[in-house]
Amino acid sequence: MEIPLRNKIKLYVKKAQEIEEFLSKDPNTWGKFQNEFNSEVNGIFCDIMDFEKINLAANREDRVYRLKQLFVNRIRKIFVKGVYIDWSLRKPFGYAGDFKIIEDIYENNPITVGFDRLFDNYFQMSAISIAVRNRKEDFKRLITSFICNRRNFKLNIMNLACGPCRELREILFSDASLCEIATFDCYDNDERALEYAKSKLDKYSNINFIKENAIRIALKKNPNSIISRKYDLIYATGLLDYFNEKVAIRLIRSFRNLLKPEGVLAISNVRDKYSNPSVHFMEWVGDWYLVYRDEDSFRKIFIEAGFKESELKIQYEQQGIMQYIITSGKR
Repeated sequence: MEIPLRNKIKLYVKKAQEIEEFLSKDPNTWGKFQNEFNSEVNGIFCDIMDFEKINLAANREDRVYRLKQLFVNRIRKIFVKGVYIDWSLRKPFGYAGDFKIIEDIYENNPITVGFDRLFDNYFQMSAISIAVRNRKEDFKRLITSFICNRRNFKLNIMNLACGPCRELREILFSDASLCEIATFDCYDNDERALEYAKSKLDKYSNINFIKENAIRIALKKNPNSIISRKYDLIYATGLLDYFNEKVAIRLIRSFRNLLKPEGVLAISNVRDKYSNPSVHFMEWVGDWYLVYRDEDSFRKIFIEAGFKESELKIQYEQQGIMQYIITSGKR
């Protein structure tokens, strides 16, 4: 481990112990320390990112591997505080990025106090959590605009890996009449996610909740053997973030086959790894890994799946951590 980073971690541990001791006596005064805490933690993970960049550029993957093993085995435990990072690391539902942690990010409402609250606030203020909330808002605008521009049509909309369906809940809360125009089919492989989303949307008759595995859809040569309906809009947020290129291409090809002739596909994916300042906090502390792609790699998936480059429009989340491809709807 580089000496400056080692020293920075030692200083952090000393300061953290002092703060934790203070907050054990007066837990509701965590706000005094949040900025200082964020700065200290950000400095450590910024140094880790720089270390990785420099050594990967020099073909010294071995040094990165050794540092990561040291961190995970000896250092990570000092950062596992609060409810969010503990949930991410334990994965009680069996996988990273489950519907509950995503819903928690959307809620952005930590309720812990004391030292744990500093970590929960840090998690919610991290760049990736902000990006998740930004993505929700971006897709709400996209879906609402899509429906409003087609008010004279009955629309079928597919949401794959729907999770808590938060964007749909907020859209219909603002304008419930949109559910009269569109039928929403919400697919997820996690029964708990579907039950949770259903409990929040049970008063709407045009929303269907369907248990289905995205990989099973991707691997079928004919996706219509699983899904009989064609869609005007298919969208997925946070799905390609977990699939390698081969599976991603097959999934996008399946989506293309499930679209109506002028249907639109809208998919998000995190950009290149270092566009996410939170990446090492996510991976080395939370054991939460994503598949990062630059713009060319993202476009290539759609082109390999049968789309023309002229049919693809790329947009970005406000921080530039996430990107979206929206197809033109003309094929």
